[in-house]
Amino acid sequence: MNRRTLLAAGGVLAGTVTAGVASQPSGNDRLLAAARAPSDAGEAETQTQRLLPDTDHETPLYEIDSPRDGPTAMVFGGVHGDERSGVAVAREVVDWRPDAGTLVVVPETNREAVENDEREGPDGDLNRMFPVGQEPTTELARGIWDAVERREPDVVLDLHRSLGVYGLHREYVGQAIFHSPDARGDELAAALDADGVPWYLPFHRFTARETDLSSPLLFQKAARELESTAYLFETTEFLLDRETRVELTRLATARVLAMHGLLEVEAGGAE
Repeated sequence: MNRRTLLAAGGVLAGTVTAGVASQPSGNDRLLAAARAPSDAGEAETQTQRLLPDTDHETPLYEIDSPRDGPTAMVFGGVHGDERSGVAVAREVVDWRPDAGTLVVVPETNREAVENDEREGPDGDLNRMFPVGQEPTTELARGIWDAVERREPDVVLDLHRSLGVYGLHREYVGQAIFHSPDARGDELAAALDADGVPWYLPFHRFTARETDLSSPLLFQKAARELESTAYLFETTEFLLDRETRVELTRLATARVLAMHGLLEVEAGGAE
């Protein structure tokens, strides 16, 4: 049940470092258990649909409905095809079970780019094809936006991965949460720092930044035109191994769903 109608600057890390030094963080077991466990309200119903069927862009969409009324959340992975942590976690989320509301997941949003392990598909950067107040600029973007409009999500989460750290590397936006004005970005950043950032990587603490909703990005269009509470999540390859990137993305996804009422967590699990 719906409830209502950029980027970087910084310095350069001194010295020489080697990528992939962080081991997987401890995480939050109760939070992730809540995401994976069946709801006590009953068995969720999952429907699988195809976006843009019979085209080169065809990709699956999964809709998981809890028996209990609540908000609708949409999670996107693979808008950039080489950002594999988002794809991996979105695939996992297909098997999560909300305690309330509806969870909609598109694991391979830009399927051709995912299959080619490239950032962009044949038409260019998908996350620059959603101008606010205008039609999306390509067939793929229009198909995605049609799915979003039909569901009028309360929450949108777009999963990404950068190559550097926001505020540390001038061209990169990793370890950052860009969010709509009504979102709980600071709370999400603090929770991820507590649950997932290794103590020996202080530069990797998350930064939350409110967006002005003016760029042609999917999450911004959803926030501006549908009044969705919207997040764009970025982890980084800089000094983080794959397991850590995936775990941070997993924690961010579960935390957003818990903050917005789709997951119920045992006492002490989501605080």
